[in-house]
Amino acid sequence: MLIARRNLLGLAATGLLAAACKPAPKVVPAVSKPKVLATMSILADVAQQIGAPDLEIASLIGPDQSAHHRDPTPSELTGFGDISLLLHIGFKLEGWIDRLPESTGYSGPIIQASDGIEPILIEGRIPDPHTWQSFAGLRSYAETIAKAYIKIWPNLAPDFETRLKAYLGELETAQKAAVALLAPVRQGRRLIIVPHNSFRYLGREFGLEFRGVSSLSTGAQPSAKALADLLDEIKGAQGAACFIETEADQRLMAQIAAESGAKLGGKLYTDSLSKPDGPAGTSIKMLAYNVDTIAKALTA
Repeated sequence: MLIARRNLLGLAATGLLAAACKPAPKVVPAVSKPKVLATMSILADVAQQIGAPDLEIASLIGPDQSAHHRDPTPSELTGFGDISLLLHIGFKLEGWIDRLPESTGYSGPIIQASDGIEPILIEGRIPDPHTWQSFAGLRSYAETIAKAYIKIWPNLAPDFETRLKAYLGELETAQKAAVALLAPVRQGRRLIIVPHNSFRYLGREFGLEFRGVSSLSTGAQPSAKALADLLDEIKGAQGAACFIETEADQRLMAQIAAESGAKLGGKLYTDSLSKPDGPAGTSIKMLAYNVDTIAKALTA
């Protein structure tokens, strides 16, 4: 027993010594993902659908924030040094883009997501930037982004192509549902009254008539005559509904509805997504939600 005990103690000591001499396991540092910065939440979502989990996607303008008249702050500008790709809408929405390289030293690729989309011109000269408010616009974004990804990271091309196909499939399904929902709305003359006409591309895609109460370029309220003309136009239509974009629009749109007999149709998402758990948490959900809200108001 004593000999056995000594043998066990010797083995234990040998084991402890071996463990003590064994080199510590190497700590493998986490590989940082290439960073992609999009200028707004809707664009960032499209980029995320195609790029994640291989790329890290961030948005300069977050959910429930307006994309208009928004320049990067000094603290945000310092973050451009470690990004590999910048995505922007174009059509003069982000007026600071041309100054970015000089302001930040950023020398990476800058991709315009709306490249290839035929612009709708306001007053015959100003391109309307709200290209994301149509299925064709989101489809064009996705194809443009995937093409940029594949050019920059060709080793990941099969993954990008797979995700692009999945996104376009989901978009096609949502578009078919929208066609069915909007079919009754397209019968007769029905007006869709919004605070700002941010839905020209949706109107072009489905043959819908939108009327913006405020000027898109200045945000000024309409004159008394312009408002009276709008009320007459609404009364002459076969159906009309008023929608809001923010709570600040509620009072004016309620007044127009009361004086014209139009319905109050609820809120539409124009320049951004909702929070992830909201009704417009992704680019496709945002568009589908807007279509559903419009259809319900004009066919109820």
